[in-house]
Amino acid sequence: MVIKEALMMGSSLLAKVSDTPSLDSKILLEKACNCDRLFLLRNRDDELTEESLQLYRDYLERRKKLEPIAYIINEKEFMGLSFYVDQNVLIPRPDTEILAELAISCFHGKVLDIGTGSGALAVSIAKHGTDVSVDACDISIKALDIARKNAASNCVPVSFFLCDILSDKLLGKYNAIVSNPPYIRSDVVLTLDKNVKDFEPRLALDGGNDGLIFYRTITKKAHEALSDSGILAFEIGYDQANEVSKIMKPLFSDIKVLKDLSGNDRVVTGIKK
Repeated sequence: MVIKEALMMGSSLLAKVSDTPSLDSKILLEKACNCDRLFLLRNRDDELTEESLQLYRDYLERRKKLEPIAYIINEKEFMGLSFYVDQNVLIPRPDTEILAELAISCFHGKVLDIGTGSGALAVSIAKHGTDVSVDACDISIKALDIARKNAASNCVPVSFFLCDILSDKLLGKYNAIVSNPPYIRSDVVLTLDKNVKDFEPRLALDGGNDGLIFYRTITKKAHEALSDSGILAFEIGYDQANEVSKIMKPLFSDIKVLKDLSGNDRVVTGIKK
């Protein structure tokens, strides 16, 4: 089978399960052939090797079952950087870049990322920030292994450590703390789209009965771990700005809410009282 035939086949197979079947098929064929988009365009009449064709068919079958593209190709871009991802970590979202951009522009000194997952926030802050030293923690050993891999591949120094934020104490003092915690209500997790609930780790999605358990705990522990006038910044669900602001107000001042590119509330920040 030649490249153009493979792309047509892939697009046809994915038409019923994807809004972007043509793009998906291109991305998966690039991965199977270990090539870039330009190579596919320039060599549309080239015959695929048996190995590449079989890999491509395997990827298409996985995508037909709604597995996210990022997990199939083990890669996701975030803040202009490439991150390895698999089903042990949440796939970085464009919405989280709002939080990353805030941290990069405003954070200095010692910074902690709580619940780092793939390391997308921590690595981006370390890569693009100025005068920062970044630590990051997570409850998952497998997630920390992936985050370390991403820090190494993006050539930045980040210190990672294991931490269950709901029970462990934060040690040391930080100038800023950032977190994109699990914030979906437990009863809502099972109603999420199949490509999320069946593939992404529940540990990174479930925020308890009201979706706010991590905000309450992190706010208290961050207040203890932050230096004077230190900054705490959260990513939030689109409808959580008021609740998270109320949680922060007893311990933090100058509470601000930032919106994402869709106009939804996405980040809440405060300064330690």
